[in-house]
Amino acid sequence: AGPRGAATAGDSGAATAGPLGAATAGPLGAATAGYRGAATAGDWGAATAGPRGAATAGDSGAATAGDSGAATSRGKSSSGKHGLSVARGNNVRVRGGIGAILVIAEENESSYDIKDFKVAVVDGVTIKAGTWYRLKNGELIECDD
Repeated sequence: AGPRGAATAGDSGAATAGPLGAATAGPLGAATAGYRGAATAGDWGAATAGPRGAATAGDSGAATAGDSGAATSRGKSSSGKHGLSVARGNNVRVRGGIGAILVIAEENESSYDIKDFKVAVVDGVTIKAGTWYRLKNGELIECDD
C-alpha cells in the first residue's frame, strides 16, 4: 500500500504500508509500516514501525519502532532514541536508544500474573543504548539477542 494506505496479510503473510499507513499480519507474519505508521503482527511475528510509529507483536514476537516510537510485545521490544519499549511475559527482552523508556514485566510460569517488573531510562551509563536487557531478580541485566 502507498502513502496513507493499509496492508493486511493472513497467517505467515507479509504486509507493508507506506508513510502514515498501517500494516497487519497474522501469526508468523511480518508487518512493516512507514513513517508514523502502525504495524501489528501476531504470535511469533515481527512488527516494525518507523519514527513516531507504533509496533505490536504477540507471544514470542518481536516489535521494533524508530526514534520517538513505541514497541510492545510478549517477546522482544526495541525502540530508537526517546522511544518506549515494553515487553511482558517470560524470558522477554527490551532495548532502546538514548532517552528511551524500558518497561519489562516477568509473569509467573503458571499464570499471567506479574511476578516482577522494572522501569528504566536509557541514560548511556547505567542502562546502555542499543543493548538488550532482561529481568533477573528484579534488576535489568544485559543479555544476548
